Amino acid sequence: MSIEALVDPAPDVLRAAAARADVASAMNEAHAALADLRFSEGLRRGWEEARAEASIREAAALAIIEGARTSVDDVRALSMNDRGGPASDPASTLALGIWRSQWNLASRFPALNVRAPALARVAPTPLPALIAALHRDVCSAMVAAGLVEAPSVASPTDPAALAPALAYARCDAPALAIAAALNAHFRFRRVFAPASSAVGAGLARWILVTRGVDPTGVCVPGAYDAVDPSRAGRSLAGWVSADEPGLARWITHYCAGIVYGAQVGRDVARHVQAGRLG
Repeated sequence: MSIEALVDPAPDVLRAAAARADVASAMNEAHAALADLRFSEGLRRGWEEARAEASIREAAALAIIEGARTSVDDVRALSMNDRGGPASDPASTLALGIWRSQWNLASRFPALNVRAPALARVAPTPLPALIAALHRDVCSAMVAAGLVEAPSVASPTDPAALAPALAYARCDAPALAIAAALNAHFRFRRVFAPASSAVGAGLARWILVTRGVDPTGVCVPGAYDAVDPSRAGRSLAGWVSADEPGLARWITHYCAGIVYGAQVGRDVARHVQAGRLG
């Protein structure tokens, strides 16, 4: 059976999966891990530096998931020497674009630990525009290198593939379940080419931060799957099944990734507090 013949899970199935006891338990663990991250001492004054480092680590993870051979140190070096053009090789060029997408995304997150309410809010952003911007940033270095044709950037491979993502984002399921759905949909459907999964991961991160699940913006959700991409592939099969047990399996996996990503975020906060990044 081709990918095109498979069915996208309906929002009501997503809601039902999120209501299962095992999924609720996994989401509670994720919320607890993010609460611990929120009160990390290093974020009191160093949250901006921590977000910058988290964007580097997330970009490295997403590039690895996309198949690039890179590391956090490699992406950090790319970010420090970015002049707006391509990198030295295709893998680094992809990683550089993904970092740009993560950095630009994090730059729009609500400020943390501020007394002025206006600074703690984010201007409403239409999701189609946000999605297009993410893919444009991801592809920016590849376009400069001549690896991707500019007209194909920010254009879905199939316009119909974008509709389910927008439906998930509007769904009244918990934000963690919505983020899991967006991550899976862009990875499974390849809504964009190249680097669809990086777009979905960025969109999921936006949902988590702007809906208050991870107000720090320092969780690194992609790190878990970068450690073991094959494990992620096995769990993604649950999403592809499009039934309630399968979606529950994927959401539980995604929540485990949030717990792991929060641990990475706490490590970032500790290094920020100690003044030892890189």
